[in-house]
Amino acid sequence: MSNLDDLKKIGSCVCRNLRMTTRVTTQYFDQVFQAVGLTAPQFSLLADIASRENVAVSELAEALLMDQTTVTRNIEILRKKGYVDVRTDDNDSRRKCISISDVGIKKLDEAIPVWNEVQSPIEKEIGAEKFEEFLKTLAQIQNFINNSSK
Repeated sequence: MSNLDDLKKIGSCVCRNLRMTTRVTTQYFDQVFQAVGLTAPQFSLLADIASRENVAVSELAEALLMDQTTVTRNIEILRKKGYVDVRTDDNDSRRKCISISDVGIKKLDEAIPVWNEVQSPIEKEIGAEKFEEFLKTLAQIQNFINNSSK
């Protein structure tokens, strides 16, 4: 068996702590977004699509650090609800472009105040400076792992 010191260090494992935080955060946001008929991942994806114009699935997946099949599956859910439009690229028939629909814009307009209701108290609890540092730290971890795995 591993020595006791190694087992104690597991409590500071980056992966373990991020996964626990992600689980509880997603559950919390999912519960809140039920009021507008979205899940936390659907809200995030819809916001990301809205911030880009006619984005390709592959580009969206890369930007979100997700695999393309997962993004495609989630886009299909949004498409069935009428929140996004999917069309074939005029220059490359293999490429699918995604844009937010008018219905999606209305849904996002409905969801953003709900998001603010849960986001703002978290930021306030942590403090603006620490929150900004937290986001920078998350980006550093993402960049380090992305660069290490290539």
